[in-house]
Amino acid sequence: MSRRLCRASIALAAWLGLAPVAAAHGSGSASQPTDPLGIALAWRLDLPIIVGLVLASVGYVAAARAVDRAHPGNPWSRARTASFVAGLAAIGLALVSPIDALSETLLTVHMVQHLLLTAVAPPLLAASGIATLALRSASNGSRDRLLLPILHGRVVAVLTFPLVGWLGFPLAMWASHVSGLYNLALLDDGVHAVEHLLYLGAALLFWWPMFSPDPLRWRLHPAVRLFGLVMQMPPMSFLAITIVSAPAPLYSAYLGRPDAFGVDALTDQRIAGSLMWLTNDVAFLVAAAFLIAIWLRHEAAETRRIDARLARSRRDEQARREI
Repeated sequence: MSRRLCRASIALAAWLGLAPVAAAHGSGSASQPTDPLGIALAWRLDLPIIVGLVLASVGYVAAARAVDRAHPGNPWSRARTASFVAGLAAIGLALVSPIDALSETLLTVHMVQHLLLTAVAPPLLAASGIATLALRSASNGSRDRLLLPILHGRVVAVLTFPLVGWLGFPLAMWASHVSGLYNLALLDDGVHAVEHLLYLGAALLFWWPMFSPDPLRWRLHPAVRLFGLVMQMPPMSFLAITIVSAPAPLYSAYLGRPDAFGVDALTDQRIAGSLMWLTNDVAFLVAAAFLIAIWLRHEAAETRRIDARLARSRRDEQARREI
């Protein structure tokens, strides 16, 4: 593999490490559209985010094609490529589309933005196998001297330890929603950036051990991953219930703004909480279905290995008897 491709793969992996920072940029929209045409045209030209997402997509696809050329008998999975591009598209949709423009007017739209950053983009990026692609596209020297030491290093081992994401994700969601952080993010672009960074980063830490095919130190049995996923549903549901059942608006920043589309702040909050409840449950159930399929394939492969071992044992025993 050429040095140029190796450097591109390393740069892509480095960009992905910084992607949450780039994606965490606050909206800072000066005015909020209310008419259909204004909403449809309310795309925000944020060059760092757009350029970063495009470069990451191009780099990933280029690396995948290089692997296909180098290993025609074992090409890169098209499903993983689609997963990666879809994950980046979800980030872009959350941060530069009209969703971002309306997030300061309607809590429901703000919730859609955060759900894209926590329940849609992270599992798609995790399933894309970015580290595996980097390893396959890098030269032997770069893989042994740089990529593998990073992947097997202490920092990555700690960050990908399943309990870190399993505890950190709901903690980040609860701490931000029931504290002043969520409301402050509506008033300050810097805090808004921190909020997006917190959500996307915490969600990635949770979803990566669940779906990543990368050679992580901690490899959980699919049944354990399924159990961890299911046990994540109650805290997320209780948070949504807390938002829905609140007797008054939780975020005062929405009180000082005109009712958008005839929806008052409390009704908007209840719709947002209901959307959070429904979307998270659907996301977890879809993820659970994929983990069940992975579990079944794992058990089928294990059964084949056991059958092959037993067959070899029988052949060896028969050979000994013939002797």
